[in-house]
Amino acid sequence: MIRRWAAALLAGACAGCHGSGPLLHPAHVLLPGKVSVGAGVSGDMVVAGATAAPPAAGDAAATEGAARRRLSEIAVSPGVAPWASARVGIEGGNEAGLTYSGRALRLDGRHAFPLGDAALSVGLGASALFAGAPGPSAGPSAEGGDAVDVYGAGVDVPILLGFRSDADLYALWFGPRLGLELLGGEVRLPPAGSASRGPLVDASGQHLRLGFVLGVRAGFRHVHVALEATATYHHATGEIGGAPAVIDQGTIAPGGGLTVTF
Repeated sequence: MIRRWAAALLAGACAGCHGSGPLLHPAHVLLPGKVSVGAGVSGDMVVAGATAAPPAAGDAAATEGAARRRLSEIAVSPGVAPWASARVGIEGGNEAGLTYSGRALRLDGRHAFPLGDAALSVGLGASALFAGAPGPSAGPSAEGGDAVDVYGAGVDVPILLGFRSDADLYALWFGPRLGLELLGGEVRLPPAGSASRGPLVDASGQHLRLGFVLGVRAGFRHVHVALEATATYHHATGEIGGAPAVIDQGTIAPGGGLTVTF
């Protein structure tokens, strides 16, 4: 029974996990030896280029529509996801962090250049991606379930310009964030003109995203609340079950979390 409850909780935490984990840190880096930990939630909403349900007709258009919809689900991954992060300050104006965002585990490092009262932060992140795993009904002839088994890797470069108060009561940051992901695995693609879910088929894709981040943080001493929103343009290409697919979408991803520094 304990194992069943643990599996249910894990499935619930990853259900609908989306693809744009927030940063939720200011442009200024932590002092050497300082550590911050945080937890929160984020979401991702498609606001342009949404893929419609494929037509129920036995033709190439139906297969292409289903492939585009699947590519959007594994690359852009709109939905809601948890967020958890730990960061540490390093000598020389540097900082390193580890972040879990439901769909990805991201390790990053960054350097901040002081600009008077402001700071310019340049970072590099590397992510291990896991869009999902097969359910108990996943199999060549399974009719139930909506399983996916897609993994991959990604890199992203956030560049942030930010300001903060002298006592760190509040901070504001903004800037571009560019990312690239490579994905591969299996998904379930319904046959054209059929109501069944169909067998698992091979899937692969490349996902380029260009976003603009705007964030704010407020708090006192060691505890802060951070809010962030990212507007992102997504371009993804790939093959789902041998059918080529291309999508161009725009999303808005709000997020928020509580951080503690010690």
